[in-house]
Amino acid sequence: MNNQFLITGEILVVVVMPLIVLFLRGTWPLRTMIGCLVSIPIVWYLTYAPIHELSHVAGTYVVGGKVISMKLIPRFWMGEFGRAWITSDGITHRWQQLISSAFPYILDVISLAVGMFVLRRDFSKNPLVIGVVFMLLCLRPSFDFVCEAIAFLSGDRGDFYAIQGIVGTLVTWTCIIVSLGLSIFSTLTILKRFVGSQETVSVEAKM
Repeated sequence: MNNQFLITGEILVVVVMPLIVLFLRGTWPLRTMIGCLVSIPIVWYLTYAPIHELSHVAGTYVVGGKVISMKLIPRFWMGEFGRAWITSDGITHRWQQLISSAFPYILDVISLAVGMFVLRRDFSKNPLVIGVVFMLLCLRPSFDFVCEAIAFLSGDRGDFYAIQGIVGTLVTWTCIIVSLGLSIFSTLTILKRFVGSQETVSVEAKM
């Protein structure tokens, strides 16, 4: 299967479909829902790769390395998917490589936990705010895990390949499976909390 079609399918399943479910559970006007469903994926396009790569940058500097070049935004409008990157220097130890490679996924786990905490509260009645927060804290990290896991399974020599070379296959796949489970659990948990009300969405339960 063409890699671009595969990633497009991942975007539809992991990012777009949960957003559709979220907005269908509310009773916002159709125009509002369509506007959110058009604008939020655009925000995702513009933030996903920069957040991922800047996390690598942060991890690189945390372990004492330095970044000598980077590309933060793939040219999605030209059919580029996942071609953002950084080039680092000064990382000579395996533990440094491990932290630098794993830093985005550490951020992802934290984001999922924060997302479940925030979105289980009635923090906003604005559909765009709710949708953007849901995307940034839940769907973005979920896509990170799904996309990278499928790429790794397909033979891609990316982050998970580098992590596997340091900690081994069993630990790597255990972390991947747990992370995917957390992604599914957080998405379903958040969606179940939202029920329709007059022109807004309320929260069923508060912690």
